[in-house]
Amino acid sequence: MATEFSLSGSLRVTPRLTDTLNLTDIIDTATVNLTFALEDGTGAGLANTFWKDVVTVAGSGSQTITLSALPLNVFGGTGTLNLAATKVLIARNRSTTATVALAMNAHVTATLGPEGTVYATKTDATGWAATTITLTNAGATAADIELYLVGNKA
Repeated sequence: MATEFSLSGSLRVTPRLTDTLNLTDIIDTATVNLTFALEDGTGAGLANTFWKDVVTVAGSGSQTITLSALPLNVFGGTGTLNLAATKVLIARNRSTTATVALAMNAHVTATLGPEGTVYATKTDATGWAATTITLTNAGATAADIELYLVGNKA
């Protein structure tokens, strides 16, 4: 059975600012539209696998995800995925109170505030050759983090 993979994504942000300054309305808008598409393969603009999960990070704790042994549960079976290159990382903090630090080796580092989201892409031929993602919870209560990874299998 042949395997095919494709992914397209879009992030559109349109802020609008209205402010009154000395009885004059100032209105400013700007639109950022980021799109990408990955087809099946391993080169630039290509990927061949994805992984998603919800990871629970205990209060004042940390959780390390090993990218060479991502757990899979599909159709009642289990296995692991070895992600050699990551090209898309999306992380969303479901917690309304906890702040969680994310580090994908030194490639991507971010702080996910309560209900925060990180969206990062590197769709060139190599992607990020990261080996782990570490999530560190600074809050006292547990936080559920949605992780979506797209890249190339080893």
